[in-house]
Amino acid sequence: MKKLVFALLFAIVVLTIPDTTHAQRGRVDTSDLRERQRQKQKAIENPANNPFKIERSEPLKPAPPTLPSPLRATIDLEVVDVEDGDTLVISNTANQHLRLRLQGIDAPEKGQAFHDDAKEHLAGLVRGKSIAIVFDPHGKPDSDGRVVAKAYLGGNDVALEQVRVGLAWFCKDYKKMQSESDLYSYAEAEKEARAANLGLWRDRTPIAPWDYRKQ
Repeated sequence: MKKLVFALLFAIVVLTIPDTTHAQRGRVDTSDLRERQRQKQKAIENPANNPFKIERSEPLKPAPPTLPSPLRATIDLEVVDVEDGDTLVISNTANQHLRLRLQGIDAPEKGQAFHDDAKEHLAGLVRGKSIAIVFDPHGKPDSDGRVVAKAYLGGNDVALEQVRVGLAWFCKDYKKMQSESDLYSYAEAEKEARAANLGLWRDRTPIAPWDYRKQ
């Protein structure tokens, strides 16, 4: 009987003692992990390993100022007369008559061949009609006191039409006032008119107006 009681007491003691060996096996040793983290942090903090390191700083150069685009104004005005192949007389809102030089072209002068043809063609296009005038409000008149502007009728460039039918030269004196697109369009229109012998290009040796004025 005593042996049986002793055996039961021994079993109870064994069951109540914690299994320290198993607990030790389940415990994670974090010392190595902490050491690796310390080494990694030191590597990050090392300036030699910084990809954003700046060897030396330089002052930034100021950007050049942006130039303002040329000022343009658009207004619809009536054409009351046509002087020649590149000059219109328009009526402004105060019923004053102003002379307007079509930008980008030079038509035959009075006394030159095709002067009347150029004048009549332009008159047929715009006389008595309202056209859209595009100009620089701060621009200066030309040497004859004419306002230099582009003119549009129904969205079509009037001066370019004169070049297309061979009744005006593409005048490079206005190239600073024209866009790259206009420079190309006018040059191509003149080349095509020349090739097709249209208008003044029927003459084998046409004299440019700027040369004619020097005579």
